[in-house]
Amino acid sequence: MSYLKNIKWEIVPLTIPAVIRNCPKCGNNAVYRSSGKFRVNANKNKLDIWLIYQCEKCKSTWNMGIYERITPADIDPQQYELFLSNDIELAKEYGFDIAIHNKNKVKLDFKNVEYEIIGEDIDLIKNDFTEENKIILDIICKYPLDLRVDRVLSKKLGISREKVKKLYKDSVVIGENNKNLMKQKIKDRIMLLI
Repeated sequence: MSYLKNIKWEIVPLTIPAVIRNCPKCGNNAVYRSSGKFRVNANKNKLDIWLIYQCEKCKSTWNMGIYERITPADIDPQQYELFLSNDIELAKEYGFDIAIHNKNKVKLDFKNVEYEIIGEDIDLIKNDFTEENKIILDIICKYPLDLRVDRVLSKKLGISREKVKKLYKDSVVIGENNKNLMKQKIKDRIMLLI
């Protein structure tokens, strides 16, 4: 008799990615970190809204444009209040928005984004990987963190990436699209069979 256990993991970023851009004070490309704060500027009947970044080295600021020259009627009143209150979740949402960053001609730097994986642990010692102990693992990631499957499994399972790759090679870990599974990036969600 087969018992499929369903386990869900959610990857939650703890920090917002930095951006790489020219710093006028430093005189070269520099790492800018999000302050998590917005600047809202009203000029007559037009609004500008920016997410504020700060250079790691010299602390000079740069405002990344989110909305420029819009009327107050063009923005949802609840979202406007979130901008005014410097809502951290909204800052995170815009801090990960690739289209906004492209529009502002800056690249996101995902290398140092800290994250946690929330969900039930899987004990590899207790699980003998028989038909009776199969697990369907649903990994969800709402932000584009640029994480590979092997890295996520390694972190959450507490084993080396080489051990994860061996489990894949031995068909203990199987994916929907199994070809190059360990090198796949997690975008939105991925389901695995263990």
